[in-house]
Amino acid sequence: MADVNLFFNGDMLEPFNPYRGDSALIVPAGWAPWWVPPIEGRSTPSWQNQQPVFESRYIEGRLLPQISAPYATFVGGLAQQVPAVAGEKYELSVDCLGWSSEAAESGLIRDGSPLRAQVGVDPTGGLDGESPIIEWSPPAEPLGRWETLRLNVVSQAALMTVFLKGAPHLPKRQQSIFWRNALLRPVGRYKRATNIVGPGDTHIQLEPERPQPGQEIQVTISSMRKIESPAFWLWLPDGERGEPAFVDLAARDARHRWRYTFQVEQEGLYDLRFVGDEGARLFAQRLLRVAHEVQIVPSGRPRLDYTRVYVLLPPTADEQWLLAAARGSFDGRYTIGFSADDAGIGDVADRIVIAVNPHHWPETLTALWFQQHYPGTRFTAVVANKPADLELWLRDWMYES
Repeated sequence: MADVNLFFNGDMLEPFNPYRGDSALIVPAGWAPWWVPPIEGRSTPSWQNQQPVFESRYIEGRLLPQISAPYATFVGGLAQQVPAVAGEKYELSVDCLGWSSEAAESGLIRDGSPLRAQVGVDPTGGLDGESPIIEWSPPAEPLGRWETLRLNVVSQAALMTVFLKGAPHLPKRQQSIFWRNALLRPVGRYKRATNIVGPGDTHIQLEPERPQPGQEIQVTISSMRKIESPAFWLWLPDGERGEPAFVDLAARDARHRWRYTFQVEQEGLYDLRFVGDEGARLFAQRLLRVAHEVQIVPSGRPRLDYTRVYVLLPPTADEQWLLAAARGSFDGRYTIGFSADDAGIGDVADRIVIAVNPHHWPETLTALWFQQHYPGTRFTAVVANKPADLELWLRDWMYES
């Protein structure tokens, strides 16, 4: 458990890059700058709530991120989105050091101002540093010394956003905050989501889905939104970074598609992420298991013939949708799953597929798709706005079928 850190570049070490090409926003890879701008139309002192300068500085032999605003105050810091599992508890800790002084010498504290340093987490993965749902640690005053800020939080989605924040109270000649050693880890048993669908209905599709060592993987990433400066990251089972090859980018049917390929040589779990802003934004994640498998060819015929009803949930369905499908299918004892291939396969007398919200798939599922790949399948599409609607529909459908 001690080795688990959900941050990318939690040490906040090099490389430092200009965020979106802005030389005034130099941040460590994996982190994004954020700040609260002055309120327009309000008469406030010119020094109040200014955009800070984001840069790097050597502190105790390490190049670390520095957020500063000489002769001014600011509210802001660094942020990063991380994968999570809804309902799980996480522990956050980050080291913080502050300078606030009227002295000319760097690091000399004289007549300093309160820094009000905090760490916070948006448990839903939002990007607004002023959101009222962010849970914040108590304000700290690490003036001239390193202090570890801590926070425990329960995730509410498949993403969380961590915010590091400083809010100096008065303008001073030196007004800087430094960060290092960011650690975010689950409390208790380490659980990982196998598939995260991010903003813009972003999906990662793989072919094949269950590869063996030596195979080439075809990756298709699709989204309803065009993502600026995205990157596809790959971690191998041994923890090293892989090097996927970019194939092309295309737009079709209001969706944007990025394609990549990579070779799998090692057995184990591969971590695939589609990110933006040098890793600070997480749009989608997939975990891929590669293993040698013994192929057993079945006869294809069941022991006794029967009618199979398969409730097919889309990739976007969460635990609430799964529970609603189970409750609605209980009387009819329907099969529930997330695989279109599992739904269509099998040599039984009657195969019925109830596709829930088929438009939520990267490629909209249709009756034609099943007739092409699994002839004889009866296809029924169900559009449900909320889990409760699906549960009621499934219960009623049993008596109408």
